[in-house]
Amino acid sequence: MNIKSFQFKVIDGDVKKNISKIKELFNDTDLSGTDVVVLPEMWTSGYDLENIRQHAEHNLYPILDVIKKLAAENNVNIIAGSVPNIKKDEEVLNTAFVVDRKGSLVHEYSKIHLVPMLNEPEYLSAGEERAEVFELESEKMGVLICYDLRFPELFRDLALTGAKVIFVVAEWPAERSDHWLTLLKARAIENQCYIVSCNTSGSQSDGTTFAGKSLIVDPFGVIISEAGHDTEENISADLDLPYIDRIRRDIPIFSSRRTELYRHL
Repeated sequence: MNIKSFQFKVIDGDVKKNISKIKELFNDTDLSGTDVVVLPEMWTSGYDLENIRQHAEHNLYPILDVIKKLAAENNVNIIAGSVPNIKKDEEVLNTAFVVDRKGSLVHEYSKIHLVPMLNEPEYLSAGEERAEVFELESEKMGVLICYDLRFPELFRDLALTGAKVIFVVAEWPAERSDHWLTLLKARAIENQCYIVSCNTSGSQSDGTTFAGKSLIVDPFGVIISEAGHDTEENISADLDLPYIDRIRRDIPIFSSRRTELYRHL
């Protein structure tokens, strides 16, 4: 399975320019042989939190139509990062969604862990539904968002439900880039699955600089593709999914678990 992750500089507060950027990336990138394209967190709006309501989609529309069209035209599945999204209760959520190569919505997940350090709880509401596994190309996968990376139990839950690939979409800051790299590798190793991340690069108007460094990590913790820190670039890799079964057989951590002795799990 071939994966491409689009790392680019999101312009905070300019939805039209960001959508135009995505269309350009799809038009200018050779996607022949590509199965899945990944976009970063909050790629339509950036972290323009004070104005986030006016940037928000409504039940994923109209941005869902844009992504459906790109998926069908390019014959690729799209992990469409996340966008600010207003659902029925008029709360703004940070929602990731997935569209298959036929242009059908197959999954959505709203970020359940909001970042206190960025005052996210003042502007966004946390998702109240658990992260679930979805299928693309007959393979089980999951998608999580940025701060979720700090919660290993969430990744383990997806892995135990059968996920062989977990996507992490983010706008992770440069000041904590060491954490980003370490945690991505740890989540791959401890769950013996592929971790595919898509971060943003560059800076936004409030002075926040993003870490870039989108990574694709294999089940043994080896980085098989990596973007630069301050670059706009696509990274790609062919995922050897049968390799996961070999790793899990050789180091059988799942069958070695002693859940009766884990106090809080």
